[in-house]
Amino acid sequence: MSMDQVDNARLRRAITAFGADSSEQNMVEVIRAALVGELLLDATGSEFDLRGGSAQSGSKIRIRSSVGPDGRRAMLAFTSNAEVARMHPEGTQHQSLARPAASVLEMAKKQGAGWLYLDPADKTVALSAKDIDFALRHLRNDRLSAAIAAGESGGSREAILEALRADGPILLAGEVRGGEQRTDQPRLRMSERADGTRALLVFTSAPEIAARNPQDGVISTTTKRLREQLRTSTLFAGLVVNPAGPFVEVTREEFLGS
Repeated sequence: MSMDQVDNARLRRAITAFGADSSEQNMVEVIRAALVGELLLDATGSEFDLRGGSAQSGSKIRIRSSVGPDGRRAMLAFTSNAEVARMHPEGTQHQSLARPAASVLEMAKKQGAGWLYLDPADKTVALSAKDIDFALRHLRNDRLSAAIAAGESGGSREAILEALRADGPILLAGEVRGGEQRTDQPRLRMSERADGTRALLVFTSAPEIAARNPQDGVISTTTKRLREQLRTSTLFAGLVVNPAGPFVEVTREEFLGS
């Protein structure tokens, strides 16, 4: 993908909202948005060998970073090339490197960065190492997240269903009492459908659960196990994926492929 085509508008909106109101809930919105789509790294000064359309062995890649308020290294990531350009004098050339947004958080954690600044040229949001650990602590279903995001911009519903049916991690939300997650048949979060039947709430990442109810516990499972359970039970007539939005409602028949 051309770097000019990277435009993580959803994350940029979340950053703007946090700038206006730095509430815990708005920070959760930033974190969950930072796991979807792509981000850019400022690679100005790098020497890319782009034969074949991607960086080849021998490329010299320099990623711009900064220093956080506590003196620890801070990575920088951007929602668009326009945001990268704002870090440089007007009219000067710059280079950027596109990466899946979740992989940027994983890179920050792997490299031991204390901070990840998002769109640092203006009203940045600084994700701490603790924030990044929260985002990455549980398995995610990045394929399903991407399909849902694509569906908002014209992608097909069938692509979402294919991602949901493919074997992969999926999270459920469980009731928490007294600060502890119930392990003796935890009460799963669900919703009532218009016809009076129930839909199970499922999530692609832990921040998606926190966006709906930060007090809920996280229950890890897989789409394969969920399919097996729904084949033998009629308790749920469907699923609602990422109910905090953008959400997708899927019938039991659609999920099971029957």
